[in-house]
Amino acid sequence: MRLSWARMTRIFLIVVGAVAYPLLAHYSTATSAATTMPSLGVAVSLAPSLAILSWLAWRSPKRPFMLALCAGMGMLLAVFWGALQRNFNWVYFMQHAGTYVMLAAMFGTTLLRGRQPLVTRLAEAVHRTALAPDVLRYTRQVTFAWTLFFLATALVSSVLFCCASMEAWSIFANFLSFPLILLMFALEYAVRLRRLPHLEQHGIMEGVRAFWNRPATTLPDGSSHPR
Repeated sequence: MRLSWARMTRIFLIVVGAVAYPLLAHYSTATSAATTMPSLGVAVSLAPSLAILSWLAWRSPKRPFMLALCAGMGMLLAVFWGALQRNFNWVYFMQHAGTYVMLAAMFGTTLLRGRQPLVTRLAEAVHRTALAPDVLRYTRQVTFAWTLFFLATALVSSVLFCCASMEAWSIFANFLSFPLILLMFALEYAVRLRRLPHLEQHGIMEGVRAFWNRPATTLPDGSSHPR
């Protein structure tokens, strides 16, 4: 299957961005650029949040209102630009640690009584059938493992930010966090092959696509999730 030029360009830009962002983030945080070019630090630290906000605003059914909100936020940032220049490291930290805390909450809350563990949902979406008891038990354990992983990552980020040098924190946040996620995936896959050798194996992205493509089902508590 041949990729279109538009898709190839999009993939290329994503790869370039994934490589360039941590390099720029480390350069603006852990080198002399932190004091000589603070505007670079502000711009790079805010870039992911602003990009997501702009994308959501553009796709919102209330696009004019959301774009006006983005413009208002831009003016607010301009007013406080000086303060951001003096404290942009905190923006980096809150963005990094906060992301992992939110991921831990997203996984962890599905372990509460009456909820379906998130990894169980993904597995059901992929296999499109009722899961065996051993699979249900395993997917619940995996959900718990990911919750602990995200919490541990946020904790390490916080300890390094508060107690170590910015260079040490930046190396962890920009260069080690993502490889650790990949390592977690690899370890989980190895454990799954050992614990559930009979289970048909699927990739994580296949599970995510299947999960989001399911029609929504209303739950007893009034909430809904793809089903």
